[in-house]
Amino acid sequence: MANEITGLDEVQAKLRQLGNQRKAKNAATRSSRKAMNIVKKAAVLNAKALDDKDSPERIWKNIITKAGKTKGVDNVMMRVGVKGGAKQYGTNADNRRAGRVGRRYQTQGDKKNPGGDTWYWRLVEYGSATNNATPFMRPALNNNIDAVQAEFARAYKEELDKEIAKL
Repeated sequence: MANEITGLDEVQAKLRQLGNQRKAKNAATRSSRKAMNIVKKAAVLNAKALDDKDSPERIWKNIITKAGKTKGVDNVMMRVGVKGGAKQYGTNADNRRAGRVGRRYQTQGDKKNPGGDTWYWRLVEYGSATNNATPFMRPALNNNIDAVQAEFARAYKEELDKEIAKL
């Protein structure tokens, strides 16, 4: 799902003027968070429509926007997901020996999350052998791709102007 963002010639000129790749990446991270918050808001609205009123857990309260880890200063990753999801194995001797480093494992969630223990959100999103899928996260992104790209371009231009003004 690679979409080309056009009209960023002005931004490229500003990047050359800024000169510092780290500041450019920080601006891109802030801009991508603003853009992905559109997806988060849509996912929250979709999840509110699906949540069981009789249950104390609220999936929509656990939806977050989080920056992903990337190597170098050329890439930015922003994720929208549900708290209490998969975790990565740490880098230690036991995990290296077993070949688990970097792999993910499922957790049962956490009752300390704002929406409670919503480990079952995957069953709602993807379905199971006995339940049909009722996606709420995927449509949030698919229906807002154009708005996310436009917001990123606008916010990135704005953030670069702020960084250049600091010089």
